[in-house]
Amino acid sequence: MPKIVIEAGTVINMGGYVIENMANLPYIDVIIGNPLKEDIKISAPMYRAKQLEDYQKQGLIVEPVNKGEMLKDKLEKVKSMIVSERLKQM
Repeated sequence: MPKIVIEAGTVINMGGYVIENMANLPYIDVIIGNPLKEDIKISAPMYRAKQLEDYQKQGLIVEPVNKGEMLKDKLEKVKSMIVSERLKQM
């Protein structure tokens, strides 16, 4: 399965990597943030919701975007969560 590298301290929008007819997610998009000090590889595309649980177990921030929510607001939220986590690690 192909992989995406999420660099340390960065955020990505998984919207284009979710296979909707297979993943069956209750939301319209997913934001993934990497608060860790090292880069992380994740599987893409995303075929099932369990992959999100696996990402969280790896220490990644997983933030769903529900219908009616602003993608920009969610991206900013995850970015601030990363800053908070990285400050704790210092």
